[in-house]
Amino acid sequence: MRALRAFTVVVLGLGLIAAACGSGGSSETPAQAKAKITTAWQTFFDPSVPVAQKPDLIENGSQMQATLQTQSTNPLAKSIKAQVTDVTLEGNSAVVTYNILSTQTNQTLLPPGSKGQAVKQNGKWKVSQATFCGLIHAGDANAKCP
Repeated sequence: MRALRAFTVVVLGLGLIAAACGSGGSSETPAQAKAKITTAWQTFFDPSVPVAQKPDLIENGSQMQATLQTQSTNPLAKSIKAQVTDVTLEGNSAVVTYNILSTQTNQTLLPPGSKGQAVKQNGKWKVSQATFCGLIHAGDANAKCP
């Protein structure tokens, strides 16, 4: 009888552990992930959002603070915004299809349907550092971006 109880406790314990591990710690649906990515991208590229809020929206944000501060004084960066048109999830990353628009005219400044990346870092969707640095270098090949 004692062995049966011990066995039951072990089986129930393993079942609870397996259930906890199987959930992946997230109950985020694909639609929720896409909405979070879209919000992160559009907020990050919104020139009206204070630079102090942007490190939380980009991969390796603490390492990007100096670059973000420099870009916040760039007249070109102050006159653009992003419009996300599609998100394709790929595990803890995503391909983001977007347009860069003029804040004054709402015209597309880069070829429509440009592609970039979002990454999930510490459980939060963010603009990839590589995408942001690529955009900076497209505007100024000599600009510093880690």
